[in-house]
Amino acid sequence: MTTFFTGQSSTGAEARVDPKKYGLKQTIADTLGIGGIFRGLRTIPFMLELGRDMREMCPKAVLLNYTNPMSMLVWAFYESFPEIRAVGLCHSVPYTVREIASYVDIPHERITFECAGINHIAWMTRLEVDGEDIYPLLFEAMEDPEVCARDRVRFELMRHLGYFVTESSEHNAGYTPYFIKDDSLIEKLDIPIDEYIRRSEENLREYEETRKKLLAGESFELERSVEYGSLIIHSMTTSTPRLVYGNVRNDHLIDNLPAGCCVEVPVAVDGAGIHPCHTGPLPPQLAGMCLPHVSVQELTVRAALEGRRDHVYHAAMLDRHAPSVLSLDEIHNLVDDLIEAHRNALPEGVPEPTEHTSGDTRR
Repeated sequence: MTTFFTGQSSTGAEARVDPKKYGLKQTIADTLGIGGIFRGLRTIPFMLELGRDMREMCPKAVLLNYTNPMSMLVWAFYESFPEIRAVGLCHSVPYTVREIASYVDIPHERITFECAGINHIAWMTRLEVDGEDIYPLLFEAMEDPEVCARDRVRFELMRHLGYFVTESSEHNAGYTPYFIKDDSLIEKLDIPIDEYIRRSEENLREYEETRKKLLAGESFELERSVEYGSLIIHSMTTSTPRLVYGNVRNDHLIDNLPAGCCVEVPVAVDGAGIHPCHTGPLPPQLAGMCLPHVSVQELTVRAALEGRRDHVYHAAMLDRHAPSVLSLDEIHNLVDDLIEAHRNALPEGVPEPTEHTSGDTRR
């Protein structure tokens, strides 16, 4: 078995456009939103190049993708290379279980859970300990100001939707139209604007420090993380059955999300490979929270694979956060600025105006 990993990487785009000049604030924006759309457009060409190499050199290999925007990249890959096995991996599900465990003061190993949705917007549809539903404990914990302060946006979403979502409050603040549009809400819910910039700067510092230590011959203490990659490799090589969570094509897995979109579901792994599990329909309000993002992901993938600049505008128009603060003309102008800034890293056809940039776009 050959396994290919992809991970977070620079895409080579040097110019920088700050959407804040249009009034658009962001927190992380590496998965969804304007930031996620353009990160996807910059990174899909690499995924396609990797797929062509795999098709030629190791068509029976399994691609384990860790790069964001997860859903867009995995979708573009399996759309282009359906014969190659691929799964997108994210730590948001296991970390969310650990965070919930800390909120209700129960060891995470005791929690039985089920989760389904799309990457970073998957929902804990089942939370139990010894067969008993612990959602009442989580709702009770939410009323503790100290606990609530640790995850304000996700608790606010749970208060209104009834279920807890994966990925952090700073991520989810940017996935909805409810929070970042209002400075008073940003302050009340402690939403860290520009958090990704700070994290990136810290990552670069940590990289340089680690590089210096490696060059100096220093050793490191290694321990297993919650990441699924090594477990998948172990299961496939030893035939040890396991259940992980992965991002895969929606082939009759979540009934009320579109066929062919990229969903995050339980995945059984054994010596025969990876086997995504059918989870049935999501509660309708949860499917409704996922569906707008699925449309943005599809349009971004189509823009990249078909060289359609107009679909970049469409994706940005349908984003849940940008239209909460920007007009259609402002979104259009922001997209123009970003395309110009990143044109050397974008898929062929996207940087150039086409007959579909304005006017009749009914194709």
